[in-house]
Amino acid sequence: MLDFSPLPTGEILLAQRAIADTETVATPIVTPSGAEAVGLAPPPVSDVHKSAGRAFFYNLLLPGAGHLYAGNKRGFAHLGLEGVAWVTYFYYHGRGAAKEDEYLAYADDHWSYSKWVSSCNCQGSPEDSLILYFRANNKQHYYEDIGKLSTYSGGWAYISGNRNFYRGMRGDSNNLLKDARYAVMGSFLNRIVSAVDVLRMLKHRSNALLGENTHIRIKLRTKPFSDQTAVGFEIRKQL
Repeated sequence: MLDFSPLPTGEILLAQRAIADTETVATPIVTPSGAEAVGLAPPPVSDVHKSAGRAFFYNLLLPGAGHLYAGNKRGFAHLGLEGVAWVTYFYYHGRGAAKEDEYLAYADDHWSYSKWVSSCNCQGSPEDSLILYFRANNKQHYYEDIGKLSTYSGGWAYISGNRNFYRGMRGDSNNLLKDARYAVMGSFLNRIVSAVDVLRMLKHRSNALLGENTHIRIKLRTKPFSDQTAVGFEIRKQL
């Protein structure tokens, strides 16, 4: 007779259930020697893929948003640059617009059409017809010509001093508004740089998304800081 004490029936059932549960979750693991060992495999790690195309367009809409979507903190830098660009724009545009109101009011107070006509005796001349047309239909050219062209200098009170002061005010306004346009161009460039950067960062995913023979081109046509600036975006796939 073997000398041991029999286990109670309840403990035997608990031991069998524990063994069964272990066999249910156990996964065979292959060792380098080729033998199989029974053990618990680690849970699978989910691989979350970020869309390179989506990150690209996010950055076109708001620089830095695509980087943050892709989990890259560089997006905060692009967001900061975007904020600086627009703060700069509103600052210089506001000052330029205020200066513009000043020189328009100054011209209305110090340049007189009747004084100019009487001083040059040129009523009905081509210059007269032109300035009357601009005053009625094109205020920008009207206020530019009375200060810029010597033909209309006779309409200024204290001709030399007032005319030069007016031209200086108008130049200051134009420079401030030009700085505002520079800020807008900086925002535009920030969009392009951030979009291309996030696409480069995720290029292996963009190849999977668009295909190996797909090329993205961004075309810019501009006369520096003019109204004829245009941008084109092209996706071309070679067959």
